[in-house]
Amino acid sequence: MEKSDAELIRREKLFSLFDKIESAKGTLIIGGDFFDFWFDYKYVVPKGFNDILFRLEQLYKSGIKIHYILGNHDYWDFGSFSQKFGAIVHDGDLEFDVNGQKILVTHGDGLLKNDVGYRFMKRVIRSKIAIFLFRLFHPDWGCALARKVSNTSSHYHHHDEKSVSIRNEMREFANKKWNEGYDVVLIGHYHQTEIETYEEKSLIFMGDWLKHFTVTTVDENGWQQNKWN
Repeated sequence: MEKSDAELIRREKLFSLFDKIESAKGTLIIGGDFFDFWFDYKYVVPKGFNDILFRLEQLYKSGIKIHYILGNHDYWDFGSFSQKFGAIVHDGDLEFDVNGQKILVTHGDGLLKNDVGYRFMKRVIRSKIAIFLFRLFHPDWGCALARKVSNTSSHYHHHDEKSVSIRNEMREFANKKWNEGYDVVLIGHYHQTEIETYEEKSLIFMGDWLKHFTVTTVDENGWQQNKWN
């Protein structure tokens, strides 16, 4: 797969970010959909990702702990991420504590109230029988099919045009989680950015690495969100 100029620029920025993470040490959490499509074939690695996998392996070998929350584009990891770059893989949400705060990180797909059809499809395509049947496709056919489906939503028009309604629903979701005892809720998938704070609680939209180039960090000084470059 030949990389476009835009993709080359994205990767240059990404690898520069990896260099900063490696020098700063700490933990890297990837919120899902980091790969446009990933499916674990027995002998085949989806083409075009070798440089990313190599740089992630370098991070891991330098002592960076990597958590990977599977998204709707890269859910079908069955051990490769752990083997290739030592990832601690989560097929659901990630919970942890930092600075006395209880944190929830979720990819977020299927949270919208009108996503009924998607939630049904999500159960189907993640089922054991669907995975078995997909394995029967030649990898070239499987990857081509997956990329065609992915490209139909590549402009994220529903995330931009419905930004207000999406944010309102995510605030409702966050409020529910705050009432369950969480202090900070981080949500991906919807390509929204910003840290919203309500008294001592926070909702963080994690952005993306396609157009926002978002990185969210937390240290002893609290939460920050910036672009990679």
